[in-house]
Amino acid sequence: MTLILLILIGAAVWLFLSYNKLRALAENVKRRQANVAASVKKRLDIAQRLADIAAGYGEHEKLAHFTVVEGEANISAANAAAADASRVIGNVQMLANRFPDLKANATYQQLMRQLDEIETAILDRREAYNAAAEGYNATRGSLPHLFYADAMGFSEATYFAVDDDGAERLVEFRTDDGRILRETMGRMATVATAHAQTAAGRLRAANERPKLNDAEADDARGEAP
Repeated sequence: MTLILLILIGAAVWLFLSYNKLRALAENVKRRQANVAASVKKRLDIAQRLADIAAGYGEHEKLAHFTVVEGEANISAANAAAADASRVIGNVQMLANRFPDLKANATYQQLMRQLDEIETAILDRREAYNAAAEGYNATRGSLPHLFYADAMGFSEATYFAVDDDGAERLVEFRTDDGRILRETMGRMATVATAHAQTAAGRLRAANERPKLNDAEADDARGEAP
């Protein structure tokens, strides 16, 4: 019994450490993903401000306002907004080449400098995300994590890349490990409670059973076949 108990404790500790390691890697991927989304959001803001400045120089229909969408709220909408931002930035740059006053505008120049910094930050953060995703996926597909990763809600991380048109595409990475773990622990607690109640009921029944005195015990043994 002691050996079985030690084995169970050892297995529980092993699973606990393995789970925590994979969860830490998953959280790192999510953090890197949020960093990329934050930089893309700043790029959208700069694109909108550039559109506002350039709107007075012509071609208004190409500089229409677009909705800035949080990256984690709706990935497809965020990617559409990012594509609109790229189009707006390209149109503003073409206008700046046609209108020297726009190109010499101090706010325009400041925003273009900020845009260059954001583009560099997006590239760096994208590479950091892909590195984190690679480390997570490698651990997720190795032993012992391979046996429980899918069952515990640790999905594979998608790599950040560009599409066929060269546009950057945000990716979405989520895990359901917290929900599944809570549900699993809840079921285990329910089973343990049921077993404990059954054992307690048996113990009460045994204690309530009338005890035989010595003479009755001897008679009961004598009547036994």
